[in-house]
Amino acid sequence: MRHGMPPFQQALNHGILPSLSPDVETNMTTDPFSLMRGACCLQRALANDLAFRETNPGSVPVPQLVTSRQVIEMATIAGAAANRILDKVGTLTPGKEADIVVLDARNITTWPMNNVPGTIVTMMNPRHVRDVLIAERVVCWKGTLIGWDVDRLLRQAEQARDRVLARISGPAKTGTLPPGNNSLTNPYRPNFLGNCCSRPSTNICRNIVRDS
Repeated sequence: MRHGMPPFQQALNHGILPSLSPDVETNMTTDPFSLMRGACCLQRALANDLAFRETNPGSVPVPQLVTSRQVIEMATIAGAAANRILDKVGTLTPGKEADIVVLDARNITTWPMNNVPGTIVTMMNPRHVRDVLIAERVVCWKGTLIGWDVDRLLRQAEQARDRVLARISGPAKTGTLPPGNNSLTNPYRPNFLGNCCSRPSTNICRNIVRDS
C-alpha cells in the first residue's frame, strides 16, 4: 500500500514499545501470531543488516535485537497502553477484565517446549489457540467458538462478497488465476469504485506502479 517501512526501530530507539494490531483486514491477516512473528523478523533483519560493512557503510550503531517476550508484550500490554485501557486489560491482574487466551503447548508441532515466549512467537499459529475468555466470558472452548453459528456466518460473508462483486461486475477469483490478474489489466471492472486508480482520467496510481 506504499506506506513505507513502519517506524518500528525508531520507536524502540526512543524507548517506546510499539503496539501490534491489524489494519486493513481485507488484504492482511488479523491473527496476532503472524503480527508478532513479522515484527520479530523485521526488527532482526534490519538490525542484522547493520552488522555488515557492506550494508552499513556509515557505521550506524547496531540496535539490540528484540526478544520474544518483548514482542508478546507488544501484542498485549503495549496495545492496551496505546489505547489507554491498561487499567482494564493487558495483564492478568486482580480487578481487571479477564481476557485470557489459553494455548495448546503440548502439541506435536511445538513439543518439547524449552522456551515459552520463543515458542509462541516463532512457532505457534491460530490453530494452537485452545480456549478464549473475554471479560470472564468463555467465547472459545477446546478450539470451538461458543455461541456462534459458524456456518451461518460463513454464508453471510460469502453473500456479502457476492453483493460487492456484483456491484463492480466481476466474478470471484478462486482457484488458479489466469495470466494478467496481478497486473494493470484490471481483473475487476471498477464500474462503481471511487478511488483514484479507478478513474480513467487519472494516471497517478498507474504511473506509480509502472515506475516502481
